[in-house]
Amino acid sequence: MFNPILLTLIVFGIWTSYTDLKEGLIKNHSILFLVLVAIFFNIFFTKSFIIHPIVSSTNITMAIVSGIILWLCGMWSAADAKLFAAFTILIPIQLYIAKSYFPGISILINSFVLLFLFSFFPIILKTKLKEKWKNIVELAKPRFILNLLLSMLALNFIFYGISYLFKIPVDYFMIIVIFFIIFWIVEQKFKLKLIYFYTPIIILSFVFFYKLILNLNFFLNFIISSCTILIIIFMFNLSKSVYTQTVKLTKLKEGMIPTEMIFQSRGRYLKKPISFVTQLTLLRERSSTKPIFGYNSDGIKNEDIKRVLNLYKEGKIRFDEIKICKTTHFAPFLFLGVLLTYFAKGYFIYLFF
Repeated sequence: MFNPILLTLIVFGIWTSYTDLKEGLIKNHSILFLVLVAIFFNIFFTKSFIIHPIVSSTNITMAIVSGIILWLCGMWSAADAKLFAAFTILIPIQLYIAKSYFPGISILINSFVLLFLFSFFPIILKTKLKEKWKNIVELAKPRFILNLLLSMLALNFIFYGISYLFKIPVDYFMIIVIFFIIFWIVEQKFKLKLIYFYTPIIILSFVFFYKLILNLNFFLNFIISSCTILIIIFMFNLSKSVYTQTVKLTKLKEGMIPTEMIFQSRGRYLKKPISFVTQLTLLRERSSTKPIFGYNSDGIKNEDIKRVLNLYKEGKIRFDEIKICKTTHFAPFLFLGVLLTYFAKGYFIYLFF
């Protein structure tokens, strides 16, 4: 039986993956055409926008918002965010078995799971045992483990509390939103370290919600989420030697993605690694450090390169090289993630909670 949704998905998925791999870009007119085709099919073929207008519009809005958030965090490019929104518009709401206010989140999660699995084996195989052990020792420091456990415990309390009090499911999108709210209110507005925010949350939760949280389900979620974050941090630290390369400042080209930032401190220009581990970490670094170079998920611009080279020629920048990320094209993973979501009817592999 002819299925225009699947055919459109395959055609545009292959095309956008090809242009991303070949030219390093996803063309806007391709995304626009995909959106127009998706709207046409979901009005006249699946009738998704007519039968389920509110749920469909909510799903699309959530996709746009989450795409923008991840772009602002520097976790993918603006083109990837637009392609994700376009694919979300294409998939009819009737396809999803699991009912949610944002079922399209499964596309995002499936895509990132596939990217993680694709990166896992090269990182493990191409790094030396000495590197692995060094990263394990770094992560095993008591202060780091304590901060991580307190953070994850507090966040799990918050997620459970919201779900219990407001009777709403806390999915990955909700987690991103909660991260943003905590970050902006606690760190940006009140200038308070998160550890001082998490501690009273933990105490109050044990006092008022001990019956809700003292169960096997909560304990398992806490352990799984903490181990997941540890694995992600470990893999990211280990990936630096595999997916980064050192480039001279004079050899920088437009579109390159730095894994180090350049910032000014006490009249000096310094550099330090960018932490791509979580959205919250990225936002904290970006707002507190205020780098002049390094945070652009769409790649560095010519004006950024000229500014750095001028500072280097003037002797204000005393290093002559910076680390650049070996480009990972996300469009193919997004295509495969949508395809997996289509055939799995919206189910996805849970990496978080």
